[in-house]
Amino acid sequence: MLLVASFGGHWVQLKRLAALLEAEEQVFVSTADRHNAGASYYLDDFSVRELWRGVRQLPKAIRIVRECRPDVIISTGAAPGLLVLFAGFLLGRKTLWVDSIANCRRLSLSGRVARLFASRVLTQWPELASWRVRYLGRLL
Repeated sequence: MLLVASFGGHWVQLKRLAALLEAEEQVFVSTADRHNAGASYYLDDFSVRELWRGVRQLPKAIRIVRECRPDVIISTGAAPGLLVLFAGFLLGRKTLWVDSIANCRRLSLSGRVARLFASRVLTQWPELASWRVRYLGRLL
């Protein structure tokens, strides 16, 4: 299992979610320094609005997915998590986007993009469930 999130609130939510998951192996990708976050892999942080910065990191994201060969890739956000999910999509992996609990009025921009290719997109607010976005209850 490959778990990906930007450092900060997304990272906190991912770590809480990871503690609930039963998996033989959990490999983490973050935008924080490896020594500070405990992640195995590192990506530079960027926003969806700075897409060019993300495109430059796509080969690295693909390399991470190839090296880890995960059954599933899970991200709680933001754009770097979306990039690794996209790499997983390109390589035929199952992918799961869990939108932040903070997004109670509207799905995040990255979440809206994830709808286009992620195997599953989850929201933590029932009123945000829509096309390709499911609500299965609060996860965090």
